[in-house]
Amino acid sequence: MKISKLQFILISLLLLFLPFLLFWQVWWPDPTHQLVFEDGDFVTQHYPMRAWVAQEYRAGRLPLWSPYTFSGEPAAAESLYTVFYPLGLVELLFPSLPFWVLEVEVLFYLGLAGFFTFLFIRQLTGRWDAALLAGATFGLSGFLTSYPSLQMIILQVALWLPAGLWLLERALQRRSLWGLGWAGAAFGIGLLGGHFQTFLYVIYLTGAYFVFRVVNLRLSWRFIGGALLVLGAFVICVGAPQWLPSAEMAGRSPRAGLPYAVVAHGFQTEELWGILRPNLGEWSPLYVGLIPLGLAALALATAHRPASWFWGSVAIIALLLSLGGNGFLYPLFHALAPGFRLFRDQERAALLVTFALVVLAGYGYARLAEYPRWPRWGWLPLLLLLCGNLYYANHRVILQAPPPGGYTAPTAALCYLQEHYEMPERISSEAQLPLGGNVGAYFQLRDVTGNGPLYQEKYELLLDLVPEVRWWRLLNVRHVVTPREIDFPGVIPVLDDPARGEHVYRLELGGAPLWIAHAADVLPDQEAALWYTSDMGKVEPGRTAVLEEAPSPEPRPATGPESARLVEFGPQRLTAQVKLSAPAVVVFSEVEYPGWRVYANGERRAALRAFGVLRAVALPAGEWEIEWRFRPLTVYVGLGLQLVAGLVLGGQMAMSSCRASKRRHP
Repeated sequence: MKISKLQFILISLLLLFLPFLLFWQVWWPDPTHQLVFEDGDFVTQHYPMRAWVAQEYRAGRLPLWSPYTFSGEPAAAESLYTVFYPLGLVELLFPSLPFWVLEVEVLFYLGLAGFFTFLFIRQLTGRWDAALLAGATFGLSGFLTSYPSLQMIILQVALWLPAGLWLLERALQRRSLWGLGWAGAAFGIGLLGGHFQTFLYVIYLTGAYFVFRVVNLRLSWRFIGGALLVLGAFVICVGAPQWLPSAEMAGRSPRAGLPYAVVAHGFQTEELWGILRPNLGEWSPLYVGLIPLGLAALALATAHRPASWFWGSVAIIALLLSLGGNGFLYPLFHALAPGFRLFRDQERAALLVTFALVVLAGYGYARLAEYPRWPRWGWLPLLLLLCGNLYYANHRVILQAPPPGGYTAPTAALCYLQEHYEMPERISSEAQLPLGGNVGAYFQLRDVTGNGPLYQEKYELLLDLVPEVRWWRLLNVRHVVTPREIDFPGVIPVLDDPARGEHVYRLELGGAPLWIAHAADVLPDQEAALWYTSDMGKVEPGRTAVLEEAPSPEPRPATGPESARLVEFGPQRLTAQVKLSAPAVVVFSEVEYPGWRVYANGERRAALRAFGVLRAVALPAGEWEIEWRFRPLTVYVGLGLQLVAGLVLGGQMAMSSCRASKRRHP
């Protein structure tokens, strides 16, 4: 069923516009009707992190290390930053990222998910009307318009599922290995979206669909081997800048060994009724609408083709998985299937349920349109009813009235800190300020607090184990924002805000950005070093460094005047000038992480870890210029692999264009 270019453009624009119609109150100019995305992960995680990433790019730097959250963290490894997601580059166009830009970006992603679904269903059925209904269903579905829109990294991965499957189907039909390279690149871009659980679902579905199609098309073993190699290589290479650093970070985070009780959460059995009716006023992640559900049932009942049964099986298996520990299937996947024990919240398998029902709905309408008496324009009333049904179910579930002044409205405590803060000192906000734990990323305040799924487990242990008056000093904390009342020498109250129940304290505890230690206690491992540091009677951090390996040279008592001062501080580089009268360990109040390299007078030195989490270097007597540079190997290797994949696909495209030109002009 062919359509003209004009029809194709109009359908594409319609699918892109439908989410803007669903959430019209986000962009409507009249403030009396305007709503915003509700407070939660979108506000406290995605927005401040994206604002910082955009700022770094505009400053001409790759956003590799954020000094503003968790006392410093590898931004490229924390998937919420999505540093290398190409669609997010639109955020760089704004001098400071407005909140509405991120909301509009989400609506565009919903439309793009619908458009990619249109391409896939049209490829499967050959009908643009069936594809239009399926695309509208997926873009407006209860799943995508609920928590994936607020936790937008889920949406960033999910929208590439239909795109990758469309390119995969085209490549398999044409027996094209180059086409499989493009499919792998599409899935790789999805991997850059940063939500690895969603990508796990995508990969399992893609693998099953690949097996189904190679059997159905009776492809040769030689082609199958080459197809798997090409597809896998491009997925891995294109997504490498995200998955390589994130894998490194995951090994150092609490996520590395989550117990079964934590990961097995899923839908309650009674929640499965959500397939048949929406949860009005709440998220409806299983609801695709009554018309698509009826069309899906029609496909299963009348279209006796393997594809219908394949997608029906996907829907059933994914629905059982979404029950998590409340069903019988997830425990088997947890025990036997790679990856399923790494992630929580198994109800996110609703993505596969939704997508399988959408595909079945496309097949169902294609079957319906085959009846001689079915009118050619029959898709139009179904589309209107479908959109009305999904609007009724989903149009306000992620929206709320905007708070007075917006989410970044300054409080008394924030105004005080902005006036008195000096780089590179830190604050301890205790998530009391606007934007919660990630306030530092937006307002450029170096905070010991953070809010994200990936962070260093041993850093968290420092905050839990070591008395706070000690880690305040170790981390050079100068201000604390807290609902508590603190009475301790050197902790000076400077502001009370009774309206918010907040107190601001200035700390005079001797914290510094770096200091000199002329003694060292060596512990066997990182955790032992943290326990040792926590004992207030065993070690004085200003005099003795707690290390995990013997320093070279060994520190000696000072014999004369010494000095240590920070000269330059940046996100990925800092320099200091130090004068030592005897060998010593120079400790920096900066978090240690693989990729930080230290140089003294231009010569590479061995980086040490002090007090379980901080950076340090051992030096002999003399005058030294110490420089720390962040050079994460996993990021650069990932970017190199991505560049190779891009060059290969770009070269293939150029060669194909040249051959086509020669055929047209022999």
